[in-house]
Amino acid sequence: MNRQANNSHSLDRVLTPYLELDGIDAAMLVSTDGLLIAAAGTHEFDIEALAAYSATALSAAIGLAEELETRLTGSVTLDLHSAHLTLAQLSADLFLILVGSHDGHRQHHDSGSGLPEA
Repeated sequence: MNRQANNSHSLDRVLTPYLELDGIDAAMLVSTDGLLIAAAGTHEFDIEALAAYSATALSAAIGLAEELETRLTGSVTLDLHSAHLTLAQLSADLFLILVGSHDGHRQHHDSGSGLPEA
């Protein structure tokens, strides 16, 4: 087995446990530049596009925290109409994306914001 195949197998072992969590459909490792490193699970979306957009979203969250003279200490979550995304920075160069769907076991909680749904 070549080195690249070994690395791919190692990354699969890192991502697979996340797929065992209730409601998680896909897990991805992405560089902070938005390049997809590895992905596992089922998905019906362009994973490379999701990687790129998620890197932009994470960068914006970090910038927002800096503007507020603080820092991002946890994860960023996006609760969308049919999906739930969690972006968690693992290092200065790498972050994790967890993708869940609301039609799975994950329950959608009303934020109580009073805002109309789009």
